[in-house]
Formats: sequence, structure tokens, C-alpha cells
Amino acid sequence: MPTPSSGTSSASTPPSPAPLPSQPATPDGTPTRDAGKGRCPAYPTPDCTGAPHTLAAPRKVRLNVDNDALLVDKPGTVLEGVHVPGNLVIAADDVTIRNSVIDGRVTNDYKDANHPFTITDSTVGRPDRCVSEDAVGTARYRASGLLVRGFSHGFKVSGDAAKGGDVEITDSYVKNCSNGADHADGIQVWGVRDARHLVVRHNTFDQRGVSDFTAPLFLADSAGGTISDVTVENNLVAGGTYSIQLKHVAGRLVVRDNRMVDRSWSYAPVESWCHAIQTWTGNTVVTVDAAYRITRTVRPLPCAE
Repeated sequence: MPTPSSGTSSASTPPSPAPLPSQPATPDGTPTRDAGKGRCPAYPTPDCTGAPHTLAAPRKVRLNVDNDALLVDKPGTVLEGVHVPGNLVIAADDVTIRNSVIDGRVTNDYKDANHPFTITDSTVGRPDRCVSEDAVGTARYRASGLLVRGFSHGFKVSGDAAKGGDVEITDSYVKNCSNGADHADGIQVWGVRDARHLVVRHNTFDQRGVSDFTAPLFLADSAGGTISDVTVENNLVAGGTYSIQLKHVAGRLVVRDNRMVDRSWSYAPVESWCHAIQTWTGNTVVTVDAAYRITRTVRPLPCAE
């Protein structure tokens, strides 16, 4: 992606956002987002993630960097109900994206800084191509209710203790692809040096049918450091050499109530630093139907080094 030149004009800020649509309720009447399930009654699927189908067609915005990217450099910008026909580069603090469609990457890795942003209920990537990049990254962001497609890597977590980590990914669906030797990952922790705080809660990562891959949850690369304070909870995971790799980690580590799809991996469902993980509980191997509904619990899933 071309690097935006200095002096680029600020992205246009859309009109004041409309209220978010009300969330469906669970049988006991509580909103599903409060229950940590977003718009999905069970595990996330393409039908209940991404830009809501009930909204009007998103408004296409003009790319302002080399006809390749939209650079947002105004703090507090809200992008709602927009279609970005390229990459989205976040170069200012506290940017919010919601109910939108982004054809390219969403990244805050800009001029050696990672500006915090939030992205919710949006679609990232196109179904008609496969890009050998990460879809969303790289540090200090919150992602919820996303439909991620058309990328070899779904989410990226990177950086050092000063600017890295601090990522929360919830209620989202990721379907990987690959080109040649992409080593596709649903989440890729890469180049981390002592970064902190990573939450991966109630997502679906599907890496089945991908030709070149590593793991749906590849939380392992460290650049000589560690990532600490990690919670991996209530995710549905399919595919990979190993479905979950959690290594080069320290501090508070919680892995619980995750579901690994039976026989979808190449080597084994788990390869992790079990000796460093304080909480490993409730994880199981399951079977699912075409709509990602669990049809059977096969067995408990112990940790394995």
C-alpha cells in the first residue's frame, strides 16, 4: 500500500451518526450484545456479522491517498454507514468506524505510531479476491461484530510495550484465504516485544479449505519478547496446522470454553505453553453443521505443549 504523503487533507467526517439499531434479545430478555454475543444468537456467522443487512446502502467515500486509501487524520472522526473502496489508514486518536464496508485493510500502523480506534458491525474485505495481508491491525484497537474475508490474515497484533498490544476482538467472524506461501492466520501476533492485554472473546475463526496456513489463533511470535494478560474465551475455531498456538506469553493467561472443530486441523488442535497458562478450562472438541451450530461435543480438550 502506498505510504500517504504528509499534508494529506483530513477525511471527510460524515453527518452525525444515526442511532444504532436495537439489538435482538436472548430468551431471558437481555440484549445479546450485553451477553457478549453481538447480533449473533450463537457463534458468529456471515449472516449476523458485518455491516447490517437492514441498513441503507453505505455511502461511498472518496479515497484521498493515491487512489488507494482513505487517510483519517482528524481525532475523534466517526465513519458510519460508509463504503471505503480501498484501504483505511487511521492516523489520529479515537477514530470510530461502524456499520460500514471497507474493501481493503484497516490499519493504524502509520509513521511509527498506533492511534487507538474502534470498529464495530462492519465488513472488511471483498469476497472476490484474496489479499496477502492482515485485514485489521495492529495495536490499541477494539473490534466487534466484524465480518472479515478475502485476507490471508484476519487480525494482527504487534508492537512493543510502549505502543503495542491492548487489543480486544469480540463477536466477529473470520474466513481466511491464501495465495501461495501466505501462512494464513485468523489472528497473527507478530513482532511483539513485551506487549500487554489481548482479549479474544466469542468469535468464529474458519480456516478450512485454505491451502497455505499456520493457525486460526496464532498467538506465538514474540520478536524476543512476550505478550502478557491474554484471554481467549468462548471462540469457535476450525482448521490450521494447530487450531490454537499460545506461546511466548506471560502474566495472566486464560483459555476457557473454546470449541475446536473435530478433525479440522492438520497436526493437533493445540500447541501451547501449558506450563505458563494459569487457567485452561472448559475447552472441548466439537462437530458443527454448515451454519456453525454445534451438533455434538466429542471430548474435552486438554492443553498440549
